[in-house]
Amino acid sequence: MAFFDLHCHPGLKTLFLPQDGRQFSAWSNLNPKDHLIGDILESQCSLKMLMQQGDMNLVCLTLHPPEIGMIDQFLLKIGAATVYKKFLSRDRLNEMITLTSSYQQTFAQEFANISAAPRPEDQIEAGKKIKFLKNWNEYQATDFNTLHILFNIEGAHTFYDLNNRVKDIEQVVGNFNSFISKGFRVLYFTLAHLTPNEFITHAYGNKLLTKGPLLPKGIGITAFGKRMIENAYAKKVFIDVKHMSLVSRRIFYLFRKKHFPDMPIIASHIGLTGESWTVFRKDRNMVINPVRKSYGYKLTWLKNRGKLEGTDFYPLSINLYNEDITEILGSKGLIGISLDLRILGGKDKTGALQSDFYSHEEYELLTAPDADQQIQALSEQFDMGQIDNGNTTLNLVHPEPQDIGDLNEADAELQQIFASKKKTDLSADYRYHVRLVLNHIIRIWEITDWYGMPAPWDHLCIGSDFDGMIAAVACFRNSTEAATFALSLKTELELELPHYPDIHLTAGEIVDRLMFRNAKAFLEKHF
Repeated sequence: MAFFDLHCHPGLKTLFLPQDGRQFSAWSNLNPKDHLIGDILESQCSLKMLMQQGDMNLVCLTLHPPEIGMIDQFLLKIGAATVYKKFLSRDRLNEMITLTSSYQQTFAQEFANISAAPRPEDQIEAGKKIKFLKNWNEYQATDFNTLHILFNIEGAHTFYDLNNRVKDIEQVVGNFNSFISKGFRVLYFTLAHLTPNEFITHAYGNKLLTKGPLLPKGIGITAFGKRMIENAYAKKVFIDVKHMSLVSRRIFYLFRKKHFPDMPIIASHIGLTGESWTVFRKDRNMVINPVRKSYGYKLTWLKNRGKLEGTDFYPLSINLYNEDITEILGSKGLIGISLDLRILGGKDKTGALQSDFYSHEEYELLTAPDADQQIQALSEQFDMGQIDNGNTTLNLVHPEPQDIGDLNEADAELQQIFASKKKTDLSADYRYHVRLVLNHIIRIWEITDWYGMPAPWDHLCIGSDFDGMIAAVACFRNSTEAATFALSLKTELELELPHYPDIHLTAGEIVDRLMFRNAKAFLEKHF
């Protein structure tokens, strides 16, 4: 069986040392010996690992210059620790934070690192190579000595112009088009990531720690965001809804359906909330302790029980609601299931409370009695270019204030991360983590059944987010474990299928489609 990944970052960890020859090779495997912070700094999908087992020859590789807020709050703190100086340079991180290195420069550095030949110390088997695809006929399905690569770009901040801002939107569009003009296939474009930007309101996605620089701002999609979406579609690059806020996603769905109905939606590395987006309605009484603060709203969700016994969903709105799934499948799009333990609902125990953050404007809209009508009106205004995105002021020098409760939460999260130990064997969590993935697969099928839609079996794949600073599931810790995971998932699915007589495929057929066939068919159709 062959395997595919819709979203992986083999170049990201090459960026955190000086880019003068001292940076890591994208082919090398990083392996911190102390195992502090679990597997987060350890390689999960180096180019060497992607090719190691001889069962993966096609990936969609993510290019992503890390945002200043993300570097400042997490990587700099980690980099200050003596034990990590081999992996993270404080001077390099300061350079990235202080704008000495622009996002465009960092983007070019990551692409150069991915393009570079392996070094002798990487010990790459003779004949192994990579190929950046320009045409689908360049893909040789039987050649497992070649890793065939197409790209995705995560974060529209990548294309900011001078001083990492939008001074001239046409310059930003030109930066995007300049990369597209290289001719390498860019499958999709993710406008948002983990920090506020000038294009779109993002969903809070505290991957590791801190609050202030990661808090959402404003509401919906800006005029700049609209221009970037239209330009991407003109270049036959699909839009990824991952990291968009819920209001932004809903506006985007209406806009795409009206103007670009033939363009499939990508959801590249997602989990599910296990809920409808009506969860914000006050009559449902699901929002716990919403508190209005200077920066927006802080509120709490209770983890939603999963479809499979013992599993849960992660309830934050960075994950997708039932209606999101219907929009993506209705567009004949592609859904990549993340392998991030947190996103799959496995980080905390059943019944744990989860903090979430929203801008003032988005939370007040979502909880209004006429939320649907307001979103429709916003979409119509967006369509006509009458765009008011509320308070979107960004201040990178003095980020959003945090009260003592938020700061204490961040400190506790940091201590938890440092205490996390790597599991070097097939841990007691192995089967549980297989079931977390299966829980998402079954729920997506269940949603199609509820809404009278065709079954989703042609539209699911893996979007691991490997090497994107995630704690991966124990059953699929890195790209070398695809085959063992596929077998374990098939075994677990065979145990569950008797409970679902309306699923007419075998476990083997479902797993084969998930792991490779769906992505290959999607690319054959749309390349």
